[in-house]
Amino acid sequence: MSAKTGKFVIWTIGDGRTGIENQVQGLAEAIGDMLPVEIKNITAPRPSLLTLFKAKKPLPEMLEPWPDVVIGCGQGSIPYTIAMRKWSNGKTLTVQLQSPRRKSRLFDLIIAPQHDRLKGDNVLSIVGATNRISEEKLLQAKEKFKERIAELPGPRLAVIIGGNSKRHKLTKELFKDLMGKLLSLSNQSISLLITTSRRTPGFVKRGLRRKFKKNKNVWLWIDSKNDGDNPYFAFLSVANAVVVTSDSTNMLTDAASAGKPVLMFRLDGNDGKFSDLHEELEKQNYVHPFTGAISTWPVEPLNETRRAAEEVLRRYYSKLKAAQHQDGDKSASDISD
Repeated sequence: MSAKTGKFVIWTIGDGRTGIENQVQGLAEAIGDMLPVEIKNITAPRPSLLTLFKAKKPLPEMLEPWPDVVIGCGQGSIPYTIAMRKWSNGKTLTVQLQSPRRKSRLFDLIIAPQHDRLKGDNVLSIVGATNRISEEKLLQAKEKFKERIAELPGPRLAVIIGGNSKRHKLTKELFKDLMGKLLSLSNQSISLLITTSRRTPGFVKRGLRRKFKKNKNVWLWIDSKNDGDNPYFAFLSVANAVVVTSDSTNMLTDAASAGKPVLMFRLDGNDGKFSDLHEELEKQNYVHPFTGAISTWPVEPLNETRRAAEEVLRRYYSKLKAAQHQDGDKSASDISD
């Protein structure tokens, strides 16, 4: 705890990518829903071959006193999460999100997606990824954009489009198919709330603007320069259902965490281990295939970020109790000597 503020101190270490930052900050904020916290967000530099394995010194933002918990995600964060044990003399609980591809014993806790298939006494497997979705944030976003939302009659379908990755590809043929389905829905007076990601191909963004820029039933957000503040949370808040492309763990679990029926649009490629995620979300009745029609069904919000936050606190207090017990044994030994 901070001696000055009496708050539980958390440092998050990401690499600047939105998906990574959302995971570390989302977990820290979920802990903040349970007790007063002080959060510092740190961005790790792009790792070199040397720093991939060892951080020789803390980053400029990493100043003592050390935090109660450090949460890292992304390859750049790993050396610093590992080194925090040494720098803090073992007092900081070190938490790494996603499979770090390092020995598990280097961390106090690894929180990894089930589809990473990681096992160990210090591993917590969750469905998908931690995120910043919360009822409070969704309501705040709904309030912030209420005037724009009021212009779009229900039913409303959010459409979250990813793109190319190591395993998936959004081809021109697939985009033509998706566009045809969306145009058909728009012609049925269904309001569309469409957004893209950093991986979305340029031809997709251009095609969306060309087809939907003047459509009153469509709210299209691609970038802040042309489209203003990001309404992503507002989309998730007011949508009756959400179409999500199959390439992104984050986008699929965001929609499920918002408590929305998810209609998955499959991209080309081999799902590999991500098929485990798709199957689990289908098994829990969050995901159905997107066939071109809007469909809804009752959904309870996926609450894996809260579960991860509870495990972090459980591990922290267990570690603290063990340290206090050890200090007590040392004191008793000193007296007897």
